[in-house]
Amino acid sequence: MESIGHSVVDAHAHTVPLALLEEVAQRSDLDGVSARKLERGWAIEFPGAGTTVVAPFLSKSELREEYRTRTGIDGQLLSPWDGVLPTPGMSAADARSWAHRVNEAVLAEAGGAGPGTLAVVALDDPEQAAKDLESAVVHDGMAGLAFSTNPVHCHDLADRRLDPLWAAVEGLGVPVLVHPPSIGPAAQGLPDSADFANAYCRLVDTTFGFARLILSGALDRFPRLRLITVHGGGFLPYQAGRLDGAHRSERLSSYTIDRDRPSDYLGDLYFDTVTMTPDAIRYLVDTAGSEHVLLGTDFPFPLGDPQPVERVREAGLAADVTTAVLGGNLDRLLTRSARA
Repeated sequence: MESIGHSVVDAHAHTVPLALLEEVAQRSDLDGVSARKLERGWAIEFPGAGTTVVAPFLSKSELREEYRTRTGIDGQLLSPWDGVLPTPGMSAADARSWAHRVNEAVLAEAGGAGPGTLAVVALDDPEQAAKDLESAVVHDGMAGLAFSTNPVHCHDLADRRLDPLWAAVEGLGVPVLVHPPSIGPAAQGLPDSADFANAYCRLVDTTFGFARLILSGALDRFPRLRLITVHGGGFLPYQAGRLDGAHRSERLSSYTIDRDRPSDYLGDLYFDTVTMTPDAIRYLVDTAGSEHVLLGTDFPFPLGDPQPVERVREAGLAADVTTAVLGGNLDRLLTRSARA
């Protein structure tokens, strides 16, 4: 397969297709899910999880087109907003059906345009989830997997029950965009932190999730995983030396990994540019390598950078590195995946 062919490509963009919401609203108890139109947005109810409000900007495709035109973005790798992932209260059959329904809706929303779409899977049975991912990629043409830092039915990203899924991801050669949950308390161990949930607590979820994943030896068992960390990797790349120190001298020293330091694995990960500052983007390039930093926007959330492309160009990178970050790196990542 030849190059995907988009010069400026967003690796981190969300959607909840309007067609999916309308289908759920028109049909009673679809996969245990119900929805109703609000004055602004939609209310969608999942078994055992209460009601989630889907903001109108998540389901208006015309806003995405306007945003791309305004910011100079050629294409977006679309993933379903994590607020509509299968929930623990769903039956295994409903969870699988719902995940497939979400994937179909996102594929239809993209309409074959852009670099592709990311699938979601139900995790009641990770071996079945691996098969479902393979079907989504091989038969439906989806580009990879969208995954939570706090996966349902699992303790965390380091849970060995996820090994069949990681093996399938590695075999398919597809990327995985790992995102902290938007619904429910973030960084639950931090008291009185609700006001800081989006500012900092989601970053804590990412930092803990990937630190545990590294220390679990998962990247030793599955060295060909292509994991994309959002929001610039949380605090992980900027405080990697502290993780190294704790692994060398404190309680984390009990974790056995093949490499000398946890930070030795940072170059295996991919990081988006949702850091808000040119200095942080430049640091990511220096830390993870110029081929492992991807343009990201967190579209359509207002907290994201309103001028993400300009922020990369302001980072003072070499011209070829700027080109790679703005789209070449994701282009190559997806092209390699298509050849796997």
